[in-house]
Amino acid sequence: MLEKLLNQKAMISTILFAVLFGGLIAYNNIGKLEDAEIPIKSAMVITVYPGATAHEVELEVTDVLEKAIQKLENVDEINSISRPGVSMITIDIQETVKTPKLPQLWDHLRRKVNDVKGSLPAGAMEPIVNDDFADVYGILYAITAEGFSHKELIKYTEYIERELVGIEGVRRSQVFGEEMEVVDVTFSPEKLAGLSINPMVIAAAIQNETAIIDPGSIVTGKESIRVGVGQKITTLEEIENLLIQVPGGGNFRLGDIATISRSYMEPKQEALYYNNKAGLVLGLSNESGINVVKLGEKLDAKLAEIQKELPVGIEVNQVYYQPDRVDAAVKDFMMNLVVSVGIVIVVLMFAMGLRSGLLISSGLVFTILGTLIVMLAIDLPLHRVSLAAIILAMGMLVDNAIVVADGILVDLKNGMDRSKAFVNTAQKTALPLLGATAVAILAFLPLRMSPNAAGEFLASLFTVLIISLSLSWLFAMIQTPFNAKYFYRKERPKGEHAEHYDNKFYTAFRRFLEWALRHKILFTTSSFAILFFAFYSFRFVTVDFMSKMDYDQFYVEYYLPQGSDINAVEADVESIQEDILKMDGVHSVTGSVGRPPARYLLMRGMAKGGANYGEFIIQTNDPERVPILIPEIEDYLNKNYPNAFTRVIEYGAAFADADIEVEFTGPDPAVLKDLANQAKQIFLEEPAAIHVTDNWKNQTKKIVPKYSVERAQPLGLTRSDMGNSIKIATNGMPIGAIYEGDKMMPIVLKTSNDVAQNMEGLMTIPVWGQRSVASMPLAQIVDTMQVTWEYELVNRLNGERSIKAQCDAAKGFTAQQVQDKFQAKVEAINVPEGYKVRWEGATARSGDANEALFMFLPLAIGLMAIIIIGLFNNLKQPVIIFLVVPFAFVGVVLGLVSTGTFLTFAGIIGALGLIGMMIKNAVVLLDEINHNLRTGKPRLESTIDAALSRLRPVMMASLTTILGMTPLINDAMFSSTAIVIMFGLAVGSVITLVVVPVLYTVLYRVDSSELKKIRS
Repeated sequence: MLEKLLNQKAMISTILFAVLFGGLIAYNNIGKLEDAEIPIKSAMVITVYPGATAHEVELEVTDVLEKAIQKLENVDEINSISRPGVSMITIDIQETVKTPKLPQLWDHLRRKVNDVKGSLPAGAMEPIVNDDFADVYGILYAITAEGFSHKELIKYTEYIERELVGIEGVRRSQVFGEEMEVVDVTFSPEKLAGLSINPMVIAAAIQNETAIIDPGSIVTGKESIRVGVGQKITTLEEIENLLIQVPGGGNFRLGDIATISRSYMEPKQEALYYNNKAGLVLGLSNESGINVVKLGEKLDAKLAEIQKELPVGIEVNQVYYQPDRVDAAVKDFMMNLVVSVGIVIVVLMFAMGLRSGLLISSGLVFTILGTLIVMLAIDLPLHRVSLAAIILAMGMLVDNAIVVADGILVDLKNGMDRSKAFVNTAQKTALPLLGATAVAILAFLPLRMSPNAAGEFLASLFTVLIISLSLSWLFAMIQTPFNAKYFYRKERPKGEHAEHYDNKFYTAFRRFLEWALRHKILFTTSSFAILFFAFYSFRFVTVDFMSKMDYDQFYVEYYLPQGSDINAVEADVESIQEDILKMDGVHSVTGSVGRPPARYLLMRGMAKGGANYGEFIIQTNDPERVPILIPEIEDYLNKNYPNAFTRVIEYGAAFADADIEVEFTGPDPAVLKDLANQAKQIFLEEPAAIHVTDNWKNQTKKIVPKYSVERAQPLGLTRSDMGNSIKIATNGMPIGAIYEGDKMMPIVLKTSNDVAQNMEGLMTIPVWGQRSVASMPLAQIVDTMQVTWEYELVNRLNGERSIKAQCDAAKGFTAQQVQDKFQAKVEAINVPEGYKVRWEGATARSGDANEALFMFLPLAIGLMAIIIIGLFNNLKQPVIIFLVVPFAFVGVVLGLVSTGTFLTFAGIIGALGLIGMMIKNAVVLLDEINHNLRTGKPRLESTIDAALSRLRPVMMASLTTILGMTPLINDAMFSSTAIVIMFGLAVGSVITLVVVPVLYTVLYRVDSSELKKIRS
């Protein structure tokens, strides 16, 4: 059948040309991204409860919502933070839930929240369910406007946003750093008191004139006509001209008794600086699966147009620009591809001749181009993982072609008819090579089926491998013999060499193999002793879940003590930014206040932020400056800002807030804090543990005027009156809103007295009742003024209060190494009854990821066993194969220990691939033995001849794979993969060629004594 197929020259030629040109077109049109697009299976419910303490928020809002959310299906964990005035509940969905099911789950979540919102306290606002808070905005622009006001900056930023969002490929946008503009109605308490005007009358009047009112409708005949009450006030002039009716009679124009002005909401929520210039950040996210490099070209062209319309002083700067990074990554990939193909050609040219090298390499090119076509067809983009998968597969892709090309040369040398020689090897090895390829693919099956986030992130690696390896078998069976006719035009192509078993290399290998066969018991025992020593030596391998990424950018988290004024944080951010910009190698610094500007990269954590939080995104001139700048900045911050808690962080897998976390849960905050303090003290005693803290932070001061019912009620003053009066005298009380277009501007009632600068003046604040005509000083209606302490952050886990003691691993240590140093001490802490403790952080998440990965390893091994048993139709040879596989561990340990490389999650993936490669080589070798037996050769001779005939194909396939891995050695994410495969395969290939024949003779009880007679 194959011979007939290969005679279809026109059809095969057309298909090959289609693959060639189609692959080039696919490369140009395929989606190109930085990271695999995986959904964060989490949603957040945010509820504002103005004026409430963290404890009140916890009990009256968070607890009510959590009880409803706990009824949602497929919930993994519910984590909540209760802060003064706001509840934030994060719902993590089980990782086994498939992505298409998430929208339905979020709908169910909204219904659960909606059902219970009637049980929330009267002052709580509508809960907001945010299921896209973890979206990645891979394009960040910092927009500054030197010489312009903040309002003008907002206007120009909105103009730029409108223009860019309209570009095809942009999904959504967000602006960070924008302050909310408000209308201040500022009055003098003394002036209003002299006029006997109650400021609550002003509040009521404005509320009446800004409220939406539904006066109903009237029916005339068959018509229903809506009734209106006229337009509500919309301008400052209308507010100024508003007439305030005094209960005793008469009225006043509001502008005559109060000052109406524009300002910004105090305290501010966020701010941003780029290179020490005040600005805003515009974040853009892209549509799924697109080519962000082309999107970047469109954005650049549009920005060039826009900037012609912008006045001098408005600058648009790139903070993080995914298109450039993806473009560089794809160019690196193409360079690695060219290098890998070049390596294959050179290696095969020296081993098998120029024509054979070109023939096999052409199959590699067709396979890669075909892979790109299929990836485009199934909408699988090129990104960090899929690019690495292609490079990872590079060496394996030539295995099948090497076997076929080498077999063709052997048959031609032996004088076989040309037409038969070109198809004989393909026909003979098609099934074994297909089975071996399937086994190599199945080695990665646990990765594809791993139900956690790491597995989902790396799932495309399996997809690319199954596409590329399947195509490599297909092209080896068709394209290699088809093109061999043109490469090998003569009976014995000059310069092309098949096996010459009488040369020195083969002679040395044969002697060693025969010695091993003569002493098979000693050799087998020694081999297993080496294997056990390798297992023992694994204790010297450093295991790390995910290494840091190689970026020219990093970030700094900056925390002042809880309760700090956001303006103090802002002042520090400006000062620090100015000093960092002076450091050698720093290109730009983006400083944010209140929270991070956006999640612009999947490989970074996102702090919750707060009034005490600042952050710096530091762009360097070169990635090599990063390890130099980090200790310099750490030293600077420690010396100049000793009261701040700072973390300088490189980009990496963002699975937890800290490397190491021990979490205590239970009812009493005091007990929880004491347990956390004990754990933190243990952390502090370990030099390898840094950034020691907890997620409740410090207690903060709170001023509490003790309301006196006995003194206030006879005066007609309520607790609510007291609270409103204090609010007016401090930050101001919102009493309505006006709209300018689609922008809402709250109206804030405040006094001209600055109480914040004079705490003693708090007792003199005038307190007005709803209908009183005179005010009373606060001191008249309170018993005492107390200063108390409280926690502003109350964390809960699944409805129980929880606290995490946290730390990071110092440079040069892994999180697991550091945790091992004090784990026993922490676990020895006396935890009272009713309290629980568990380990969290990156160490726990890495353990979960590894557990999820190995969950399906037995299934993969079982499927491999079925295929291998089906190929050989016996049990002994599959046993030989599975006995050989662990020997790859010898090379893995040797490589990791000798190079000092950490074994990461990606390294484990490489080990799975190595298993597939080892099995594949063993399958082909045993199949060759069986083929020799079928030709009538004795079992011992068949074994030796099979090892000799497989020597060159195995060594060539291994060498091309090993050298093909070289581009990944310096890759931060996949260096562990490269080392595992390179060393494992180097040792594994020798093992396959020697240990397999020896084990074969042991299990089949082959008599090797005749070898002694021959040698004697």
